[in-house]
Amino acid sequence: MIQLFISFSFLFSILNSSLIEHKFYVSTMTMEYKTEKKSLQITTQLFIDDVELLLQQKDPSIRLFPDSNPSEIDRLLELEFNNALQIHIDQKQLKYDYVGREYKNDVIQCYLEIELLNPIQKLKVSNKMLFNLFYDQQNIIHFKNKTFRKSFLLRSDNDSVEISNME
Repeated sequence: MIQLFISFSFLFSILNSSLIEHKFYVSTMTMEYKTEKKSLQITTQLFIDDVELLLQQKDPSIRLFPDSNPSEIDRLLELEFNNALQIHIDQKQLKYDYVGREYKNDVIQCYLEIELLNPIQKLKVSNKMLFNLFYDQQNIIHFKNKTFRKSFLLRSDNDSVEISNME
């Protein structure tokens, strides 16, 4: 009887702790328009375990930090960004260059860049990164240039934002 009580108590404590535990699914993206360099520089911050899970959908052998296959990880990351992130400037979809990545604690920072010939008048960003994995994923976008700063929160039901009047 005592063993049954201990077993039941142990099971109850495990179930109870799993119900209380809550993980937040959030990423941040900083987009900085550098007029002197004629570029839009983009830094994304995502949790390593979330990105690893995302990439393992394409290749189950992928491991991050330490990397199992650095060139394959970069290829898959670039593919995921191309699928999840769209940037339109003045209603024209632009391609960005995947510059690279680095790890900081439990976060992976990825760097993207868009070379621009003309100043930005209107910018539309759609960021669906990780929405296919986590229903409650939220993607925060920080946009800044020399005189303008604004932040936006994107969710699966509202995955894009339009920015204009940036002066």
